[in-house]
Amino acid sequence: MENTRLHHLAQDFLDNKLDASGRQEFYALLEDAAQREALAEKLMELTGQPDMDLEFDPALLPLLEKAKAVDRPPVAPVRRMRYWGWAAAVGLLLLAGGIYRLTERHDGNAPANAQQNVTMHGRQEAVLTLADGSTVLLDSTHNGVVASQPGTNVVLDNGQVTYAPEETGAASGAYNTIATPRGRQFRIVLPDGTKVWLNAASSLRYPIAFTGDTRAVQITGEAYFEVTADASKPFLVNFGKKGIVEVLGTTFNINAYPDEPLIKTTLLSGSIRVNRQQVLQPGEQASVNDNGDLTVERDIDAEDAIAWKNGMFIMRSTDLPALFRQISRWYDIEVELRGQLPDRSFGGTVGRSVSLADMIEALKIYGVNCKLENGKLVVQP
Repeated sequence: MENTRLHHLAQDFLDNKLDASGRQEFYALLEDAAQREALAEKLMELTGQPDMDLEFDPALLPLLEKAKAVDRPPVAPVRRMRYWGWAAAVGLLLLAGGIYRLTERHDGNAPANAQQNVTMHGRQEAVLTLADGSTVLLDSTHNGVVASQPGTNVVLDNGQVTYAPEETGAASGAYNTIATPRGRQFRIVLPDGTKVWLNAASSLRYPIAFTGDTRAVQITGEAYFEVTADASKPFLVNFGKKGIVEVLGTTFNINAYPDEPLIKTTLLSGSIRVNRQQVLQPGEQASVNDNGDLTVERDIDAEDAIAWKNGMFIMRSTDLPALFRQISRWYDIEVELRGQLPDRSFGGTVGRSVSLADMIEALKIYGVNCKLENGKLVVQP
């Protein structure tokens, strides 16, 4: 093969730009020992990784065949990441379910067998609790008015909730709560026009009419906000006892899951104040620990924080416990960690549409021993 064509194929692989014909050509190179070595050398040249393993594990061939049978569309480019294991990186790229790139920092033990299971996840679904305590199940299959409250109607439109005030005006002091189960997401437009995306296992409490000098809501879990500007009424997001975010008009993400060690607020545009003390600029992330201590990380890739909203997992040196917390929430499955897990971290891009079965297969390639047992995902060394 001409070196120029090999270069283009390798570069498109690294940038996630392989189209259907390019993928077929890439697969053919992997099955030819001489071409595979030339391709690996080209990848080492492009990534600057002289220690890349050139071995191709024959155990990956079933995944190769599986991927060939599915004409998966190319995905948007993501920032290039280091490759510590050529065979594993290629194997995970070939998973038809949507795992595009995943790498690890340490070698693993031989993979263990895992029971296959496909978990239904990713649908637009939530439960709305009205001011009178009644509940309404929201999903993307119904449209129209789903509930009426004094002075306002709750309207469902293609998986998004909005509020339509009546002439009499909504009752002051009345609150609604919208909550997503595990494995579900939902969108809501608040009465002031602010847009909120809720991640899995999250909830948002808010008034059905913003009165007074502020617009205050309370979040648990994770949410992305596009706040409507109103200088006369600052927008306040409370996340329990650990703090508050104050904004005027901006876009930001809050990750405030109770089982995470840190609450992270990431600013994409505008400016916000965290815990009434630290003003963030776009591209900065504030973290608050259990003691209320606040630290700020600057010059981050803020798009990583909202990858979940765009249907992706993006990991940056994510350790195994953190990875399995995400898996538990997204696939709505209890994860049981047995014994001391290896000190291993992952980085990469994974489509959130990937099935649990394919996620397990991906982890097996790295020697992460996990299996389905009595409705649980059991992980052990």
